[in-house]
Amino acid sequence: MTSAFTRAGGAVVAVVLLAACTGGAEPATPVSTPTASATPEAPPAEPVVVQARLDGETVDLEVGPLAVHDGAGVLRLAAPTSYSTLAMAFWHVYESTGSPAPNGVRLVDLEAGTVTSVLRSTDDRVVATRNGSPEGPATEAADAAAGEDTTIVYAAFPVPDSATVDVLLPEVGWVQDVAVVPASQAGTLTVPPAELVGGSLDEAETFVLEEFSEAHDGNVRARRTTEQVAVAVASDVLFAFDSDQLAPEADGALQAAAAQVAAHGGGELAVVGHTDDQGDDAYNVDLSQRRAATVAARLAELTDLTAFDVTVEGRGESQPVVAGTGDAERALNRRVELVLVPDVDADPVEVQAVEETGALPDPAGPTAPGATGLSVVDGDGTFDVRLPEVRRVGRYLVGALEVTNTGTDDLSLNALSGSAWDSRGSFDARLQFAPTNVTLVSTTTRWYPVDYLSDPENGRRDPLTDRIVNGIGPGETRVVTVVWPDPGTDTVTVDVAPRFRGGGGQLQVAGRAPFRLTDVPVVSG
Repeated sequence: MTSAFTRAGGAVVAVVLLAACTGGAEPATPVSTPTASATPEAPPAEPVVVQARLDGETVDLEVGPLAVHDGAGVLRLAAPTSYSTLAMAFWHVYESTGSPAPNGVRLVDLEAGTVTSVLRSTDDRVVATRNGSPEGPATEAADAAAGEDTTIVYAAFPVPDSATVDVLLPEVGWVQDVAVVPASQAGTLTVPPAELVGGSLDEAETFVLEEFSEAHDGNVRARRTTEQVAVAVASDVLFAFDSDQLAPEADGALQAAAAQVAAHGGGELAVVGHTDDQGDDAYNVDLSQRRAATVAARLAELTDLTAFDVTVEGRGESQPVVAGTGDAERALNRRVELVLVPDVDADPVEVQAVEETGALPDPAGPTAPGATGLSVVDGDGTFDVRLPEVRRVGRYLVGALEVTNTGTDDLSLNALSGSAWDSRGSFDARLQFAPTNVTLVSTTTRWYPVDYLSDPENGRRDPLTDRIVNGIGPGETRVVTVVWPDPGTDTVTVDVAPRFRGGGGQLQVAGRAPFRLTDVPVVSG
C-alpha cells in the first residue's frame, strides 16, 4: 500500500544520506505487457510488469500506467516490498534531500532525443510520493484495490503527447511502452497530483540529449544534439603559440572534422575561434578570429562547402568550455569549433560506411567478451561485470551492465565514474558514483554516455545512466543502465579506461579499476 515515510521509520533517512541506494537488481525482464487489444488512441490501463531485484529480493514490479490528470501525468510504481525499499531504490538524493521519493525516475524519448524529470511544485518540492504527501480518497482506494501486501509510489511528469512512454528506473533499468491513459480510464491505478504534494505545479522542463565523443588523442571532440553538431578541434594541434598559421600536424585533425561536416547535405556552418584566459581580451578576440578564418579556408579545400552558409567568428576567452585556470582547463578552452545546424530540407547525403582499420587502443585492465564477463579488483573490493547485449533504440544504444559484488563488504562503484568530473572535464561532485567513464571505443573514437544540461545556469549535466551506484551488498547483483550514442556497428566494445588531469596529464582521476568487454552484440530495441 502507499505509505508516508514515517510509517517505515524515520531512522532510514540518516542511513540514506550516507548510502543513497541499497540493494541490487537483475536486468528488467518483462513479465507481461499491455494486451494486444491496445490501440494508439486508447491503450489499456494496465502496467508493464518487470522482474526487478530490490534490496537483495527479486520482485515483480508494476510500472504504469501513466495517467493524465489536469496538467500532469502520474506514473504508478508498485511491488510486494516495503515502502522504504521502493522509495529508496528510485530516490535521487541530490534533488530531494529531505525525504526519499521516486524522483530518480525519468521519462525518455530516444526518437526525439529528450528526457523529462519528475515535476516540482512552485515551492520546489518533488511531485511524488514522499514523507508528508497529503494523500486522500484516491490514495485510499488505490491501496485497498492493490491489497495490503503491495506498496505503491507515484511520480508526476509533464503530460506526454504519445500513447506510450519509455521509463528509466534506477537499479531496474529501461522499461519500454508504458501506457499513457486518461485518469478516468486508469481507475484505482492512479491518484491526482494534489494527493502527492500541496500547492501549484511548476512549469515542466524537458531536456535535450547530447552526445559526446573524442578522438583517442583528445584533439577532436564532438557533441551532437537533435538540432546541431559542434566539433571542437584543439588549437594546440592546429597552431603554434600565438600563431594563426596551421601547424604541419593540423591536417589529420581537420580531415576528421571535415568528415563530420560532409555527412550533411547543407545548412549553417559557423567556424568559431576560442582562446584561453591568458593575455589581453581584445588581442585574444583578434587571434581567435584569425585562427577561425584559417580553419575555414582549409576546410573549404578539404570538403565541398558550397551547400553551407559559412560564417567566421572570434570569441576570444569569453566562452570557456570548462571553468578553471589550470593547464588542463586552458588546453580544453583553446579550440576552434565547427558549429553545424543541418538544413532539414537538404537532400540527404549517402555516406559510405568506412571499415575502420588498425587496432583498438591497448586495454588498461582485464578483457573478456561481454556475454562471458570478467572479475575486477577495485582496491579492497571485487566485483564481476558482464554485458550480454545492448539494445538499439532510435539513434542510441541502451546497455544494462550486470554487476555482482563478490567481496565481503558493501560495494560503492565509483570505479565506473569519471570521478568528480563530467565527460567534458567540468567538475561536479554529484557524479562521483555515476558510471560516466563506461565508454564505447573503436579504433579511432571514444563515445561517452549520453547526457543533458539539467542546470544550464550552473553548467551541470546529468548522464543518461544510473546516477548513484553504491551500497551493493555482498553477493548482490545490481543492474547499471548506460545509454550511449550509436556508432552504427553490429557489435561494440565497452571500455573503462584511466583518465588523467593536470599539467602533463600526470594526475589519474578515474579508471582506477579498468576493464574491457568485447564483442557485445547490438540487438533491435
